[in-house]
Amino acid sequence: MKKIYSFCLVLMAASGFAQVPTNFGSNAEDGISYQTYNLIDHGVVSSVRFQAQNAIQAGDGTWEFFTGNYDPVWRPYSANDTLSSFNAIIDPTLETASARLNTQALGGGATGLLPAIQAGYYYTTIIQDGGGDNFMSIIETAFSPVAIDTVYNSPTSPTEADNVTVTVELANALVLSPGEHLFIRSSVDGYSSSNFLEVTNFANGVGTVTVPAGVIPAGTTVSYYALVTEETNPVAETIDYFTLFFGNNSGNNYEFTVSAVTAIEDVTTEFGIARTLDGIIIQNAAELKSVELVSVDGKQVYAQTVNGQSQISIAANHLPTGIYVLKLSCADFQKSTKIMVD
Repeated sequence: MKKIYSFCLVLMAASGFAQVPTNFGSNAEDGISYQTYNLIDHGVVSSVRFQAQNAIQAGDGTWEFFTGNYDPVWRPYSANDTLSSFNAIIDPTLETASARLNTQALGGGATGLLPAIQAGYYYTTIIQDGGGDNFMSIIETAFSPVAIDTVYNSPTSPTEADNVTVTVELANALVLSPGEHLFIRSSVDGYSSSNFLEVTNFANGVGTVTVPAGVIPAGTTVSYYALVTEETNPVAETIDYFTLFFGNNSGNNYEFTVSAVTAIEDVTTEFGIARTLDGIIIQNAAELKSVELVSVDGKQVYAQTVNGQSQISIAANHLPTGIYVLKLSCADFQKSTKIMVD
């Protein structure tokens, strides 16, 4: 999201303390009464949704974005200008029926018109949070898009030896509607580049996606958020205008930092860890509660509860060659170290 956001900041800096859209106005909910809606700010774009009660012919529905007392207002410059289509990004540099900045001092422009509205359908209006001419879209769906209630990652402070699981809980829904997709969008460089992971395993309204241990290097801070869309292959530069619901911590996004496992020298000395021809020996195991050996792809290959033994032997001659993580759990802390099996 930062890529578009940075562009918005440039626009705002160039125009001083420019105002951004805060409201949407339209008669499209029932085809009769003009209504205004408060936009929800997502940090890069703002949006609001309504359900149409009646069918409305093309050109009879109206739209405009505004702030305060319609000064400024984002709408066409001229009357009788109809939005080209739903489910598309409307570029104000290319289309006259677009979210162009108008002020009362410059004439105020004219209320835009809409394509045909279908009764019972939902319309999600989205506009760029900029102070000049803005990109916009109106997404039409036959279903009510799901809302996201909670997003979190576990563990909250992972090490490079941990699998990181992001959990998404839906609000008042057990599954996604047909055609909906839920993605985790993440970035390690301020959204100059993005990764998308789709959550598909929803059960009772809860879905997860897991990044295996070792994929994210130690010292890396990952920013992420969840989004609902009809897109099957999201494109970072445009996905904001096709997002039906943002689970992005009120525009602040979520984040975690991956830390390194405890240095092998420290753990080796403290617990007397040694390699033998057949395996691994932990010579000072008395204070341990459990021991676990995990492959770098997150698979557990050995686990043992410690019951007061002063020494533990782990057979490793059957394991494939590679790097493993030895996790040592005590009553109130856990330490880890890398082990090479060759």
